[in-house]
Amino acid sequence: MSQWWLVSWTTYGTWLPGDPRGFCTWRKREYVPPPKRYAQPGEATYQAAEYVSTHTLAKAMCGEPVYLTPAQMQMALSAIVEEIAALPVTPVIIALGSWHVHWLCNFGTLKIRPTIGRVKAAATRVLNEHGFQGKRPWTKGCNMRSKPTREACRAAYRYVRDHRDQGSLVYEWPIDPNDIVF
Repeated sequence: MSQWWLVSWTTYGTWLPGDPRGFCTWRKREYVPPPKRYAQPGEATYQAAEYVSTHTLAKAMCGEPVYLTPAQMQMALSAIVEEIAALPVTPVIIALGSWHVHWLCNFGTLKIRPTIGRVKAAATRVLNEHGFQGKRPWTKGCNMRSKPTREACRAAYRYVRDHRDQGSLVYEWPIDPNDIVF
């Protein structure tokens, strides 16, 4: 069975521990219940009030968050798409906004985290060539969610595509999401 993944990452300082929207910890070092929109029936949900001090401390430590301008978004997306073309992966769709990225892809035998690091590095190099020096554009790591069924892939595809309505740039590879093989 093929493994499809929705991978997300953010720009530096835009989604911190204790965020009122919910958050994930690195490699699940602490259990943080999901926000209501992701919780299973009867499952405990995220209570932002319990993490106010965590969020305040995280904001103080990281400084100003990074938001990409439309021109920077275009440069970063072009660099990412070019880098992905050099990888043995099957990409479907990617959305890059001013503060986050979502990518639906089958990574084959590649390890996801190093692959995402390579893609982010390509975008960082291009941004640095155009005056972004001295700033760290991306947070460390990424969030990975497997999509084990055709319907889960279709839902992820729609989710990423719909980021266009939120001002994100969306790039689609010539693969019909209905043709995704499992």
